[in-house]
Amino acid sequence: MASEFQDRVALVTGAGDEIGLGFAHASYLAERGAKIVLNDFGSGTLGLAEQGINPDIAEDAAQRIRDAGGEAIANNGDVGDETTAQQMASAALEAWGRIDILINNAGFASASFFPDIDADDMHRHVGVTLLGCLNTAKAVWPHMVERGHGRIINTGSPACFGNPTASYAATKSGLFGFTRTQAIFGQAHNITANLLLPAAISRLTEGLPESPFKSHLREHFGAEKVAPVVAHLVSDQCTVNGEAFTVGGGQFARIVYAASPAQEIDLTMESVAQGMASAMDTSDWTPQGSTAESLVHLGMPPELEQM
Repeated sequence: MASEFQDRVALVTGAGDEIGLGFAHASYLAERGAKIVLNDFGSGTLGLAEQGINPDIAEDAAQRIRDAGGEAIANNGDVGDETTAQQMASAALEAWGRIDILINNAGFASASFFPDIDADDMHRHVGVTLLGCLNTAKAVWPHMVERGHGRIINTGSPACFGNPTASYAATKSGLFGFTRTQAIFGQAHNITANLLLPAAISRLTEGLPESPFKSHLREHFGAEKVAPVVAHLVSDQCTVNGEAFTVGGGQFARIVYAASPAQEIDLTMESVAQGMASAMDTSDWTPQGSTAESLVHLGMPPELEQM
């Protein structure tokens, strides 16, 4: 075993499935010395009880890590319940006395396309995708602040750029703002937070209908090809903070919000129409890293911005 993460302790959610992203991250870190608290609720790809719940999936995954020579503790709670996050943090502290890394990977898909989604579908996604990341972050934050060190990965999706499954796309998009906020508040404590937009075969994508697309995904976009990027981002030597990366198929790229040059307008719609062509030109865009940068771009004096 390599030792890049020797004695580091990582919490990884949604990591029970052997072909999935969470397990790929957990096993990659464990092979390099990290100790893992591995969470998986064991529900189906739609997060519905009627799909069945396998309470053993987390323990089975933890055992695979232990069989390979690593150290792992299983947790089969629902990350949408803040008690689960506290239990994971307590297990890590009791067993190893520290928490260094949090990888929020838990999530599920949706079978409802816009506009045929309902509030229950949206609430389920908010509960796991957004509240799940909030719950785990709140559980580990005091310990990371106390140690002056922490690394957090939140898992979004390329679906955030637009996808028929509106509840999935909307909540994954919400992680942009949440991750940036964590990054701002973590900076003073050597805590970084970054967003992962993975493209990989997983428990969710394995449920797609068979097609040439799915075959290519299975052959070329294994979850193991995402894990090295995640490992780098949670390593001690990496200080990248508040960024988003799309990763898959042996490649990765930085993703940013960006703004066109600001267009002068008056109180007429005609002035807006005149500036629209220039606004839609992508040749001279400025990356937007925060609310403050957006306000300054629109003319707010930098010394006056408060966000």
